[in-house]
Amino acid sequence: MKNKILIIVSLIFIFTQVFAERIELSIKYLGLRVVKVLIEDNNNVLSISAKATSLASVAASMDNIYLVRYTGNYLPEKYSKKVNQRKYFEDRSTTYNRVKKKAYRESFIDSIRNCEYEINPLSRDFFSALFYLRTAIDKEVGNMWLDANKVIWEAHFEVVEKENIKCILGDINTIKVKIDFKKISPEESERSDMLTNNLVSEKNSLYFWFSDDSRRIPVKAKFTLSPFPVIWKLKEYQE
Repeated sequence: MKNKILIIVSLIFIFTQVFAERIELSIKYLGLRVVKVLIEDNNNVLSISAKATSLASVAASMDNIYLVRYTGNYLPEKYSKKVNQRKYFEDRSTTYNRVKKKAYRESFIDSIRNCEYEINPLSRDFFSALFYLRTAIDKEVGNMWLDANKVIWEAHFEVVEKENIKCILGDINTIKVKIDFKKISPEESERSDMLTNNLVSEKNSLYFWFSDDSRRIPVKAKFTLSPFPVIWKLKEYQE
């Protein structure tokens, strides 16, 4: 009887384990590592931290935290973020009602920032869109909808080539994806965090390189900012 109980407990432990993934990225500008980004995907929650390196903090400090609770296909139910940048702070959460096509934003710093706004039913934040894109590129071309601080954008993605690149995983084959953005909301963009919403622009393209295998690991990203691009590179991967 005791052995049967142990077997049952072991089976319960095995089947209640949830998928977990950990991705560490390094953001470089002018060849210098300026921000460390850590993303964890566990039990339908994306947890992200972004912190400026000691070198970069002299010019622009950053200590940001993001939390995305999502349902199937990485559709966020609630998106929260705490932004601690030089002379700019946020502590807010956004809840999505996809039936009513509405989002409700609540600020825990200044209630004047509270608002309700219209969304596309498939709107995602930057991070949930990134994770959705990993499987969406099976179709090689398509569109996503981004909520960038209550401004809705249409993001058109296209697989542009297969490329072998060198990274911490070695020399691997990758899928290179180009993303272009079109502003849909009539409102002007608000000031926001430097990490995510600043990467959404009609003037510049965003490129991602995913490993060409079932994991689709984001090994590199490039934002064509003028005069110098911003580069993201994979530093560590665990699953």
